[in-house]
Amino acid sequence: MKTHITAFLLMISILCPRLSVPVCAYGEFPIQTELSAADTATALPEYQNWLSRWKEQADAATGNMVLSPGADEAGMNFSWYSQQAGTPAIQLDSRGDFAKSRIFTGKSTPICRSNGTTVYFAANHVTVEDFLRPGITYYYRYTENYDPAGCDWSGTFSFKTQNSVSFSAILAGDPQIGASGCIPADAFSWEKTLACAVRKAPDASFLLSAGDQINYKSDQDETGVREREYAGFLYPEYLRSLPAAAAIGNHESKGTDYKFHFHNPNTEDGYGATPSGCDYFFSRDSALFIVLNSNSRNIPAHRKLLKKAVSSHPDARWRIVLMHHDIYGSGVMHSNRTSANLRTIFAPLMDEYGIDVVFSGHDHSYARSHFMLDGTAILYPGGTVTNPAGTAYVSLGTSSGSKMYGLASPRQFYVAERTNAPQPSFSILSVDRTSLSLKTYDAEGRPYADTFTIVKTKTKSNPLSAVKKAGKLKKTGYTKSSFRKLKTALSRFHRLFHPTGTDRGAAKITRYFRTSKDPLSYYGYAAGTTEALPDGFSTLLDKTRMRRVSVTASEFHKACTAVTDAVKKLKKTSLKIKTGKRTRKDGAVLTLKKGKKLRLKIKASPSRYNVTCRSGAKKYVSISRKGVIRARKRTGKKNTVPVTIRFQNRVIKLKIRVR
Repeated sequence: MKTHITAFLLMISILCPRLSVPVCAYGEFPIQTELSAADTATALPEYQNWLSRWKEQADAATGNMVLSPGADEAGMNFSWYSQQAGTPAIQLDSRGDFAKSRIFTGKSTPICRSNGTTVYFAANHVTVEDFLRPGITYYYRYTENYDPAGCDWSGTFSFKTQNSVSFSAILAGDPQIGASGCIPADAFSWEKTLACAVRKAPDASFLLSAGDQINYKSDQDETGVREREYAGFLYPEYLRSLPAAAAIGNHESKGTDYKFHFHNPNTEDGYGATPSGCDYFFSRDSALFIVLNSNSRNIPAHRKLLKKAVSSHPDARWRIVLMHHDIYGSGVMHSNRTSANLRTIFAPLMDEYGIDVVFSGHDHSYARSHFMLDGTAILYPGGTVTNPAGTAYVSLGTSSGSKMYGLASPRQFYVAERTNAPQPSFSILSVDRTSLSLKTYDAEGRPYADTFTIVKTKTKSNPLSAVKKAGKLKKTGYTKSSFRKLKTALSRFHRLFHPTGTDRGAAKITRYFRTSKDPLSYYGYAAGTTEALPDGFSTLLDKTRMRRVSVTASEFHKACTAVTDAVKKLKKTSLKIKTGKRTRKDGAVLTLKKGKKLRLKIKASPSRYNVTCRSGAKKYVSISRKGVIRARKRTGKKNTVPVTIRFQNRVIKLKIRVR
C-alpha cells in the first residue's frame, strides 16, 4: 500500500470526526504522490470486526446479485454469477409470501471466472419490463435453474420503486477496489461510504457509479484478482436493494467481466463498444440518463447513441450523462493529459445534444466546472443557476478512498470549485421537473463541496446554434444598414467567444481508433501518446489550453441577444426587372438594334432606398438612372456589354448585345 507523509491528516479525520478543524473540511490539500484510506482504516477496531464477516462471505460475494435500472420506471434488470448454467429466473411479488408472484426468465451466458477460490461458469441476466408500479415495495428471489415443477430459490430480497415526479440518486466515483493493495480494506471503506449515502438518501432510486469499480487492468487474470475485487464492490448488502448504473472505467476496459456482472438497458445496438461493454441509457420521469463508454473513441457511435436516446425521450426535462473520464476535471494525474485529449471527442457531443450535466470520475478528486460551451467557461454567480447555457461537468471524488491524488497546478480556468480533502466521498443528486441539485459529503456525512443547483423554467436551447445560423445568412436579401448591424454583432460575439470551427483532430482520433495510427495509446489500444496532444492538433484543445476563454454570463447573454436582435431587425429587400411582361433574371442577354432604346421596369422594395444603374461600356450601351437603355454602337455577334442594376445588397446584371 502506498503511503505519504500527510497520511496523518486522514487518520485524524477518521478517528476524530467531531473535531472542527480544517482536516474535516473540504478544500485543496497538498498530496505529493497519493494517499489511501486503507492506510488508516485497517487500524480501526470496527474494521477488525468487519473483517471476520468478510472472510466468511468474500468467496461468495463475486456471484452476488446486481440490480440495474430498467429502461424506464416500469422495469428492472437483474444479473448474477452462478456455478452452473440453466434457465435463470426472477420471482417478483409485492407481498413477501410470493402468493401472487410473477416469474421472469432470462438468459445464461457461459463464462469461466475464478476469484481464486470459487469458479463461476454462468453469467445470468434477467429483464423485467412493463411490470413495476410506482411507490411499491417489491420482494424478489432468484434461481439459476428454473423449473415450473419446482426449483431452489435464493433468499428473499426487496427494493422500492419511486412514488413521485421528484427522485434522488447516489453518485459514487472510482470505488476502485484493490487500488490500495488491500482488497478487504477498500471494500470496508466502500461499504462504509455506501452506508452513509443510504442514510443521507434513504429513498434513493438508484446508484450512479462513474467507473473503475475495480482496479486490476489486465485482461489476463490467472489468479482471480479481478473477481476478488468485484467481490469487494458487490459485497455491500445495500446493492441487493439499490439498482446500480455503472460506467465502464479504464481499469475495466480490457476485461469482459463488466458486461457479465452488469445487465444494462438499451444496449442492443452496441454503440460505443469495447470488449468490456457499450453505451446505454434509461429514463426516470423528467430525466434522461445516458451512460457513455468513454474508453471508446468512436465519435459517430456515441453520436448515434445520443441521438437515439434523445429522440426516444423528446419530452425529457433533463439530459444527464455519466461517463468515466473527467474531460473538465482538475486532478493532477489526468486532467491536463489523457482527460484533456478526450475533451476533443466528448465536449462537442455534449454541446450538440444539449446535455445539462456530465458526471465522471477518473482523477479521484472532486471538481465542478463552470458551464462549458464550445470550450468557453461561462461564469454564473452563486451556487444556484437558472436556465444556464452550456454543460456543467462534475468530477466525483473517490468513494472508497483507495487512491487519493493531488490537484493540478495552476488551477484550470474552467474550474468553479474543487477539493481533494483526503477522505472518501459521495454525492446525492435530487431531481424534479424544475430543478436539479447536487450535495456532496464525505464518508462521515460532512459536507465535502458546496451545494450546486440548476433551475430550469424553459426548454434548454444552444445559443450557439442561433449565432451559427445568423453567420450563414447572406447579405443579398437585406438592407445594407440592417445587415451591417448584424455583422457588427457577430464580430463582437466572435471576439468575446472565439468559436472553434471544424476540429480535424477529433476526426483523426476517431478514424484511427484501435489502429496502428491511433494518436493516443492509453488503455492498450495503440502505440500513440499518453501525454497531451500537441498544439495545433485540435482547435478545441488549443482553445482550452492556449486561449482559455472565460466570459461572464451577462457578457455572454448580452452578446447572444445582440445577434438575435440584429437578426430580428433585418430588413428584407426585393428587386425585380421586367421588359414588357417578361421578368429578367441575373445574367439575361438582351439584343437591341443600334440607335434603339429599351425602358426597364424596375421594382424595388423598400422604396425609400435608391436604385443605381451602370453600364460597363458607355460608348456601346448607356443606361439612365431610371433604367432606360440606349444602344449606341454595335458590339458584334459574340460580344455583350454588362449593365448592372444595384439596390442595397442586391445586384442584377444584364448582358446587352447591339447589332
